[in-house]
Order: sequence, then structure tokens, then C-alpha cells
Amino acid sequence: MSERLPQVTNAELIAELEAILPELRRRLDDYLERGADDIIAADEGFNFAGQIQPLLADLAEHAVQVREQILGLQQARP
Repeated sequence: MSERLPQVTNAELIAELEAILPELRRRLDDYLERGADDIIAADEGFNFAGQIQPLLADLAEHAVQVREQILGLQQARP
């Protein structure tokens, strides 16, 4: 079940995402750096990347679709 955040503005939500993305990147880079010598870090990094990638890919794809649909709606207006 998804939890809604009605009290959070779009700008606040984007700011939170912008704050989280560099940390995700830093952690992925850290796993990549340690993974050459540490099989556990390599496994954790592989799994972490596998969790992040579909979430962000799905969100990005959905954002593109929403923009395309909104443009289509606006272009269909008389």
C-alpha cells in the first residue's frame, strides 16, 4: 500500500529527491570501488543497484508518458 504525502508540496518532494539522489550515487560508487576486493560489498552493491534501477527507470518512464499525455490533451483542445 502506498502512503500519500498530501502535506508535502511538489517543490519539497523534488528537493527531497534531489537530496537523496547524490547519496544513492555515492553509495553505488562506494560499492563499485570496494567490490573489486570485497565479494560481500560486490554482492551488496549488485543487489542495491538492482533495487534502485527499476524504481528510477519506472518513475522516469512514467514521467515521460505523463508529459506526452498532457501535451496530447492540450493539443486536442479546440
